[in-house]
Formats: sequence, C-alpha cells, structure tokens
Amino acid sequence: MIREAILFGGVLYILITVAQIIDRPAIWSEGIIVALVLAIATACYLIHDEHRLHLSEIIALWAAVLLFLVYATLKFGGVL
Repeated sequence: MIREAILFGGVLYILITVAQIIDRPAIWSEGIIVALVLAIATACYLIHDEHRLHLSEIIALWAAVLLFLVYATLKFGGVL
C-alpha cells in the first residue's frame, strides 16, 4: 500500500509540474528536469528487490545531505 501511495504522489507532483510548465513556459527546462527527477524517484519505489530499493534510498539520502553541505558551504563563502 505504501508503494501505491508513493506512486500516486509522484504522479500527482509530475502533473503539478506539467501544469506549472504550461502556466509559465519560461521555466520549461527546469520543469522538465524536475519532472524527470520525480519520475525516476517514483520509479525507484516500484523495484521489488528490497536490497536494491534500500541501496537506492541510502544513495538518495546521502546525495541530499552532500548537496545541502555544498549549498551551505557556497552560502557561507558568499558565492550564493
């Protein structure tokens, strides 16, 4: 049931992103990137192999942490 809820949420957010692209055509490139990332993230939860799913979750978690650290470093350094 959790996988179906995540799938529904992913599809809903992709539809919201498509609606934003239609409403604001100037952001089409960012919107397509966001929609692709959401589609990939949603598709990861359709993996039935629990080990592979866990590995992808851990990779996504650490990628988010590292991206936050990069952002904080750039912000603290005055680049952003």
